[in-house]
Amino acid sequence: MNRVFDYVVSGGGSAGCVLAARLAEDPAVSVCLVEAGGRGRDLFIRMPAGNGFVFGNPRFDWGYTSVPQESLGGRSIYFARGKALGGTSIVNGMIYMRGVPADCDGWRQSGLAGWGYNDLLPYFRRSERSRDRQDGWHGTTGPLATEPARNHGTLDRAFIAAAVATGHTELDDFNGPHRTGVARVDSTVSRGIRQSTALAYLRRPPANLTVLTGRHVVRAIVEQGRAIGVQTLDGAILHAEREVILCHGAFATPQLLMLSGIGPADHLRTVGITPIHDLPGVGEHLADHVDVSIQYGSDRMDLSHARQQRIDRAAWLMARWLANGSGPGGGSFFSAALFHAFEDEALPELEVFMTPMIVDENIGNGETERAPILERLGRRLLVRGRKVARPGVQIDINQERPHSLGTVRLASADPRAHPRIDPNYFADPRDLDQMVRGVAVMREIMAQPQIARYVTRELGPWANARTRDEIVAAIRQTAYTGHHPCSTARMGNGSDPGAVLDGELRLRGIDGLRVCDASAMPTQITGNLYATVVAMAEKAADMIRGRTPLPPEYPQEKIHG
Repeated sequence: MNRVFDYVVSGGGSAGCVLAARLAEDPAVSVCLVEAGGRGRDLFIRMPAGNGFVFGNPRFDWGYTSVPQESLGGRSIYFARGKALGGTSIVNGMIYMRGVPADCDGWRQSGLAGWGYNDLLPYFRRSERSRDRQDGWHGTTGPLATEPARNHGTLDRAFIAAAVATGHTELDDFNGPHRTGVARVDSTVSRGIRQSTALAYLRRPPANLTVLTGRHVVRAIVEQGRAIGVQTLDGAILHAEREVILCHGAFATPQLLMLSGIGPADHLRTVGITPIHDLPGVGEHLADHVDVSIQYGSDRMDLSHARQQRIDRAAWLMARWLANGSGPGGGSFFSAALFHAFEDEALPELEVFMTPMIVDENIGNGETERAPILERLGRRLLVRGRKVARPGVQIDINQERPHSLGTVRLASADPRAHPRIDPNYFADPRDLDQMVRGVAVMREIMAQPQIARYVTRELGPWANARTRDEIVAAIRQTAYTGHHPCSTARMGNGSDPGAVLDGELRLRGIDGLRVCDASAMPTQITGNLYATVVAMAEKAADMIRGRTPLPPEYPQEKIHG
């Protein structure tokens, strides 16, 4: 099958669905969106509490793993990445959290004009449909619906109260004028339905948008220095008269570029690929939020989401959700978060999530745990891993801007083989020092009576970790991914030797080829990636269509008069 379109958007993930939908708003062009996975409309994708059926399921999850991490005792880390229309927005935690203004302002100051926070804010607003917020920071008419996280219970409120008792500021909105503090998060859920970009942007694809699923793209086709299309695993070619835009994410985009002969030439030769364009930055600069998990026991099953995994409760949860999207099944299982700043409140170093149950998300950790039959039947509504959920409190400390950066490399020239992912966690000792300080901050909060009354003690490696050496050992045993990899095909100014893209997301040295996904981020951001990736895709659509950018917006100035 050889077909011709004006634009081929390769990869129907968080960015790809947005970009294809916006490009197709011009009825004079033809757009093809091609995705290796399915349609992304399955029951347990739509149901927020069904995440356990998606996470780790090879039908929906690419299931990448890292190379063994020396700093983590040789453990390999599991990276869930969505495999369907919507990409990783079908498997993420449904948190609507932008980067802070200082992140994007740093991009602009590095020489990327038009990428400051005030430049991106109108695109955040154009994409969003907030249920409850009507101010200069939020949109109310966009495709991506947001609302306060639904399952906000006793333990969430106790955690917020404990944080306030230790001097943290309670905020109303993490995406408003301030970020450092503690609050209930906003969620990409509406009326009990997960808001992946497939469900938000592709509800009714127009006639000029062709959506192809189950088609694994294996390379971009470049002739005489110009991208002219993509080839799929079955040998079909999709021709692009105007542009090819790669939207495969932080791991698969650099992999696809390298499979196409674009990347570090010496590396390509080692796996038998003839380089067509030596671009050393491809696959470099991998940044992720390393996450350290502290677990606290509790005898309050009545307050824990773990109670929902018993088959009778799971069945009732499912029945309520199927009836009208109501009940706990229509929301994510965490709602309280905290941002902590050591130096500058405009750039907090830590993002902390409190979950009112204990889970183990790193699927690489051992075999599936044996469980009583009632829990075994109902557990998959909750469990993102091989362990049974238990009552308690889990504190996940995410380091927002790590100094340790990793790489993505080809394992072989076989496009079906996963790439070699090395996040290189804690290679820079400053990251470990910062995390040790973060543990102290969270222990102080968890010792407050507002939350301490509901928990018993720290569990696992943390139970007896008191000296610095013991705390470092516990960090190394419990660290895993914060699920926010980025910057492996990053934008940069003309003098940046490691940049892969220019300020309009165009690949350096190849015409007609752009990248739009988290791999294009110049640096890691302070917060979850989803909202920012969507805003980037909104802005990219205007760039590609040659439209005048939306004018910058400055709601902060209105507050100050």
